[in-house]
Amino acid sequence: MQEIRSYPTLMLYPIKNKYNGERSTEALIKYALSNVQANVFTLYPSNFKSETTERNLPWLINYCSGDGDCMSSNTELKVATMLESLVNVGTVNCDRHSSLCSKMGANDGVYFYKLGEVEKGKGMVISSLVAQEVAHEVLLQLPDVTLLNEEQLQDIRHENQENTAWIVHFFDKDEGNLELRKIPSLLEDENIHVGRVDCRILQNECHQLHIFKMPTFVLFKSSGGHEIYYGRAIAHDVAAFAKESVKASLEALGPGDFPHRVVDSQDPWFVDFFAPWCPPCMRLLPEFRKASKSYGKTISFGSVDCTVHQGLCTQYNIRSYPTTIFYNRSTPHHYHGQHRAQDIIDFIEDTLHPSVEQLTPDNFHSKVKQRGQNEIWVVDFFAPWCGPCQQLAPEWRKLSKMFKSNKNVHIADIDCKKYRSLCQQEGVHSYPTMRLYPLSRSSLFESYNGWNRDVQSLHAWIYEFLPSKVVTLRSSSFHSKVINSKQPWIVDFYASWCGHCQIFKPQFEQVAAKLEGIVHAGKVDCEVEFHICQQYGISAYPSVRLFTGSKHYKNGYDIDSQDAEEIIDIVNSRLQKKKSKKHDEF
Repeated sequence: MQEIRSYPTLMLYPIKNKYNGERSTEALIKYALSNVQANVFTLYPSNFKSETTERNLPWLINYCSGDGDCMSSNTELKVATMLESLVNVGTVNCDRHSSLCSKMGANDGVYFYKLGEVEKGKGMVISSLVAQEVAHEVLLQLPDVTLLNEEQLQDIRHENQENTAWIVHFFDKDEGNLELRKIPSLLEDENIHVGRVDCRILQNECHQLHIFKMPTFVLFKSSGGHEIYYGRAIAHDVAAFAKESVKASLEALGPGDFPHRVVDSQDPWFVDFFAPWCPPCMRLLPEFRKASKSYGKTISFGSVDCTVHQGLCTQYNIRSYPTTIFYNRSTPHHYHGQHRAQDIIDFIEDTLHPSVEQLTPDNFHSKVKQRGQNEIWVVDFFAPWCGPCQQLAPEWRKLSKMFKSNKNVHIADIDCKKYRSLCQQEGVHSYPTMRLYPLSRSSLFESYNGWNRDVQSLHAWIYEFLPSKVVTLRSSSFHSKVINSKQPWIVDFYASWCGHCQIFKPQFEQVAAKLEGIVHAGKVDCEVEFHICQQYGISAYPSVRLFTGSKHYKNGYDIDSQDAEEIIDIVNSRLQKKKSKKHDEF
């Protein structure tokens, strides 16, 4: 997915740039710093007053002379990055601007000035020239986050404060983590307040919130409810979580929410049962949060930490993590798809508006056995408890959508736990069993025996039973039909053993259908007609070529795509150019 083809590959995010330079520490640091966006202000006599008075932050100024001690330019940039939005970082060259340095009483060294106090004698000398130590000394001078009392915490928890959210740091000892003092400035434009709670003092309140591990960060939402943060205790990470969570409808749930508020509700709930130590759970959680933003208040999203609420998870038969269940009007639907927001959204839509037709004993005979002559039914016989069935389910839903525009192909399923007698009557004894009931009644059904159960393989299998608009070309007819034709041809050169060719086949059938009347479509099996493929230089499968009858391009035009819509656009563009050229010659 990340287009990694060789190892090691170094990639810089979020701009996704591959690093191709020297692999030394110095070169890597230089490259990383060259992409840092923080500012170091160069100060000199003509701009010193305006810069230091107009910018509304404290200042850290590095005074440098040839024989003095000061931070290097790399260290300046590192410090500016660490203190971004908290402190302005400036540098003065005392060799060039000795009068300015004399005026400030600093010929070398690093000085910290409080807001509005960049004056001689008011700067605090920083004792270190190491970036991390400089940042630490500066953070000590900045105000700490507000310590909340019991009344303030109760107000935040229980009173809906319009457009105001709180990110609260719960702790049980003085950790000395000055990094967290950055959080207020990082959330300054987000209308998210920041507070701290000492759980040694407010023990009952921390227990009510099921907070037992310290430190813990909790976002209390203006709309009610809260969400717990499970990432690293780093200011930028906590702030990023708060910005995402405040826009999402995901909230932490506990025993008090079950069953009445969630399971027995007539409103839909999607619940993620997880454990913080589980890596797949931690990968799913941000995607689950992202999916919740697509539904606002129409669907509620919740998370249950099974390490804290073990009894609740046992009660609901949660045996592996993550387990995600969509309760739609009290009916549970287990999610087994990929851990991506879009897949979660697709699952919700498919549950609310099923794309797969659900068959029952009452309609199986009339719809499948007595199907119309132009109808094909593809049926998945499954059992809800069957692992492979659960893995197939999202692929089956995708398959149904692919045939949505084809009114003659029906994708359906039958729950063999619910309708056991019907499945036994049909001779189904293992799950999943996939059967295709074809156009011809001469064959009762065709079973899918393929190794791969992905949507592309299933799609290709079904196309084997659909009427084809693609002509099979032979050596005896290729030149007369294609090369000597005045009509354009598009040809798929393939090999019967080629898996990609089988997956591409439905795409090529779509091309043939959409270009019918404009271009003839044909296919050549290079295992059988190897002389044709050899003559026209076909060395990879599948290969697609457009033959337009041009004397100068008798070998055709290569089309380097396996996407139906893109191939159609290329063909139309090529034919339009040919038409324009003929018009110009005329």
